[in-house]
Amino acid sequence: MTQAVNELGDLMSDDRLSQESRFSLPTSAKYFFTALVIGLLLLILLMGAKALRDAPPAAVQVSTKGLTVSQNQILQQAMDQQIVSSFFTTDLQALRDIVLGMAWVDQVSVTRDWQQGIVITALPKQAVANFGTERLVDAKGKVFVPVNNKDLTQQSFANLQGEVSQAPVIMQQMQQINDWYAPLDMYVEDIILTPRMTWLIRFDNGLRVIVDNENTAQKLLNLSQLLASQLSSRRENIQSVDLRYKNGFTIAWHNVELNAEPVLEAVAPLP
Repeated sequence: MTQAVNELGDLMSDDRLSQESRFSLPTSAKYFFTALVIGLLLLILLMGAKALRDAPPAAVQVSTKGLTVSQNQILQQAMDQQIVSSFFTTDLQALRDIVLGMAWVDQVSVTRDWQQGIVITALPKQAVANFGTERLVDAKGKVFVPVNNKDLTQQSFANLQGEVSQAPVIMQQMQQINDWYAPLDMYVEDIILTPRMTWLIRFDNGLRVIVDNENTAQKLLNLSQLLASQLSSRRENIQSVDLRYKNGFTIAWHNVELNAEPVLEAVAPLP
């Protein structure tokens, strides 16, 4: 009985091996199908690359958000002049650098949008003061020329003058002075930094102050304290203050007489 079962198992095993041998592919056929699959994949990649290369140039749109009509027009004209490739191959960083190269632009975002194409979103610099007569300056001390000349020399802005490279220093100095003199309701209207690093300051109440580059901050802070204390009752009569002395300062008082010269007075050292 056992021998019969073994013989039956051997026959079934032989049949299975025979079937497997009938369905197995020759080695050459396997290599052929492998090469065919690889060739199809390469063909698909080449066709995809060609499609990208031959795709029409992407449309570049400038978002109107945060821009004036003039700013939007200038930016769109600049983008229209750029040579761009397809939607997927356009160098977004290159476009961003071009937009940031415009002095009046503060921030830029460049994105791909399926419906609009390449979208440029730019935010302009926000001017806080005039710099000379032909430029503006933002809170960071960045000097720029506005798109519209009508934005120049705004009367509500303070006027800064000096070297363009010194603009951040001048802006920081003005902001600090305004903080010190705000309790006196005095704010800088004009501030000039000369090539010799001398500061000329005129406040909105007409008071003029001149100070050198030695202990500048301390001298200006001490003057604000004097104007709030010992000189508070006579503050309106002061025409100008010269702080360029090591052992004190001088005050020029308004003379009530018509066309009379101001009266100079030497004062003790600043506290």
